[in-house]
Amino acid sequence: MTILRTLIVLLVLAATAACATSTQLYRPGPSTLGAEPVTDFDRYVESVKAYVDTNLVPVDGFEREQQVLWNLPYRLEPAAVCSSGDRTGILLVHGLSDSPFVFRDLARYLADRCVEVRTLLLQGHGTRPGDMVTASADVWRDQVRNHFIALSQDVDRAFIGGFSLGGALATDYALSETGPRPEGLIAIAPAWQLNGLRDYLWLAPIADVFADFVEKEPELNPVKYESFSFNAGSQIGDVISAAQGRIIQQESIDMPLFLAATEADSVINLEFLVTQFRERFSNSGNAMVIFRDTRTPWPDAQADERIRFLNSYLPDANILEFSHQSLLVAPDNELYGLGAPLQRCLEPNNISLEGCRQLPEEDLWFSAWHDTERPVYTSRLTYNPWFEDLAEAVGTFIQANESREAP
Repeated sequence: MTILRTLIVLLVLAATAACATSTQLYRPGPSTLGAEPVTDFDRYVESVKAYVDTNLVPVDGFEREQQVLWNLPYRLEPAAVCSSGDRTGILLVHGLSDSPFVFRDLARYLADRCVEVRTLLLQGHGTRPGDMVTASADVWRDQVRNHFIALSQDVDRAFIGGFSLGGALATDYALSETGPRPEGLIAIAPAWQLNGLRDYLWLAPIADVFADFVEKEPELNPVKYESFSFNAGSQIGDVISAAQGRIIQQESIDMPLFLAATEADSVINLEFLVTQFRERFSNSGNAMVIFRDTRTPWPDAQADERIRFLNSYLPDANILEFSHQSLLVAPDNELYGLGAPLQRCLEPNNISLEGCRQLPEEDLWFSAWHDTERPVYTSRLTYNPWFEDLAEAVGTFIQANESREAP
């Protein structure tokens, strides 16, 4: 009966969405991204810029040209002070409805520490929510493979990493038997299993027959969609299934892994991540960082000396807990950081946007997204006060696996 009720709700949402007024935002643009081999990264960026410029429906409050630039993939070369010896690189894959902008701060940190960083723009992203209606998980996988092959041809040691959906795509590639093998996997809140909706993703293709969108939200963020299409649910379900299959089919996985997540994540199932990290990823050099309220003890049954905890309850900063989206963002980020345009009242919980904006600064707290009432007014936390610690842990992991002997 629960599944039947969920299907009915999805179909009602679909019917409602179908009756809504259609705008450019919710229709696919005139062109789409493919998954061609990457023979010249600079030429790739230029082609993506032309695509974004053609398809972008800009959000209000930001210059259009700046929005185009924010959504583009990029390459950061190692700092000038780095030696000219063996080169290390990493390909970073962004999350669902997101863009390469999410890696800006980590990319700068790693480049300063002599790692070449490359990102890519997944099909359907960086332009308008309507482009997600026709996006394909198979194309995403091909894009990741082609970009990693290109990176591995240009550096001596190539790593792969990703956030959320990108973490699942990176995992799928890293544990596959096709193409060059990464030196290690960096997975930030990877979509290995979802909270809540994981049992119902198979319903998305059914509802997709009736309408394109689960919800059409006001688009206020120039680097991430708020609206969610049924096709997006179908495609992320495909990616999660593939990544889970890669993980579960192996009793012991020797791929070096760095994993990070927040205990309050409304999107990702932390218990599944911890279980797989402890029971399947056997490399002694693996590391995991969990952001959690350290006032409560961690269960003994999930203890692992490779797991490090950082406190996510920071009342002096009005922070109740860390959100899914906050992990990779530095406090000085130009869009999400302290005092930046998106830091306050992005997706407020159980209060209107206007009501949130009218709250005195001391009355607004920051947390993960919730659909239940909290003891205080909260908005989604957009940055990570412990960003330097996370970036340093990623850098240390890469450095450790740069120097390990090849098997």
